[in-house]
Amino acid sequence: MSYLHLLNLDTVGGVEELFIHFLEQAKTFSKSEQHVLVTGQKPHPLFQTRLSYADSVSFEKYLLGMRLPRFLRDFKRELSIKKSAAETIILWNRIEEFPTNRRLIYYEHGASWIEPKSSRLEHFFTRVDKVLANSHAAKRLLQLKWGLQAPISVIENPLKPTLESASKPKNLHSKVRLGYIGRLIPLKGVSLIFHALKEIKDFDMSLTIAGDGPEREALEKEAKRLNLQVTFLGVQENVANFYDAIDLLLVPSIREPLGLVAQEAALRGCPVVCSCIDGLPEVVKHDVTGICITPTLAIERYSEFGGSMQKLPDLVYDPVTDRLTPPRLVDPQELAKAIVQIANDPVRYSQMSKEAILGAKKRPNFPEYVQKLLDLISV
Repeated sequence: MSYLHLLNLDTVGGVEELFIHFLEQAKTFSKSEQHVLVTGQKPHPLFQTRLSYADSVSFEKYLLGMRLPRFLRDFKRELSIKKSAAETIILWNRIEEFPTNRRLIYYEHGASWIEPKSSRLEHFFTRVDKVLANSHAAKRLLQLKWGLQAPISVIENPLKPTLESASKPKNLHSKVRLGYIGRLIPLKGVSLIFHALKEIKDFDMSLTIAGDGPEREALEKEAKRLNLQVTFLGVQENVANFYDAIDLLLVPSIREPLGLVAQEAALRGCPVVCSCIDGLPEVVKHDVTGICITPTLAIERYSEFGGSMQKLPDLVYDPVTDRLTPPRLVDPQELAKAIVQIANDPVRYSQMSKEAILGAKKRPNFPEYVQKLLDLISV
């Protein structure tokens, strides 16, 4: 069996890392061929050497650093399909017209939130032979927004194979160390953290930001404007060191199909304060492994907090009411209250850390994930 995986690899995000780890382990479980068609620019340096695990790698949009016109991209895509002899094509978080007579699988990781509803894309879903989703929230979004009636297989994101569990629960430091890790894009609500810190008066706290993205410069300026001492680390290859160096992970996302970083933090015993939106409550158990905050502020206020309105979804999934709702912001005052609640109670903090580790260990390990994904795409 031969598969062609189509995805963008020029940024370091959850879906990209998940795919690369899958690629590294797939040969252990199956003799099938795994081919890759890269849709974006040159793969990120963290992925370039690891693509050697693929049977072939093709590039659709660029040649010698130059962006190709549409007709040449279509030609290169068709050439890649024929060269790979793939019976099945897997679109990793790519909703787009894909004329082909091959079997087509769509794997949802958040794209369906962002893509505006249209008859063209609704037709895309009628063409797809199978749909996979990385969370219950992603499944419900596909059903409620796009009206999918066909079965959707939910395959839980696994524990990262390179990340080991913490050996014991954490103890809270006297100077509470806050952290954020992930892409620096408007969807993540990072600037809300800065304004939450301005609300906290009676605690000595530090904030470390790991990751990169188009919003980094704007975020650095906003932190400086608020007179906050924030450390920006850039992309971290060894995320265990990052989680071990902080007390609380903050995830005030506007949209979050699952929340891989919350899952990683839990494995390292790090409680999480996050938005109660989309798939985050599937990872963070409120008052057990962290605190989930219901977003209440109108999205139009985002600029007040240094945020950008670019590429925000029209709708998100409310896991409490099981319906779609316009996106809202976590109130920085509520975020500050949640941080202070945990900082005020070291015993509660250590219990959350313990529960986080126990809960994370119950999630699928990576070999289980690889086997399940191979089983799903083969049928």
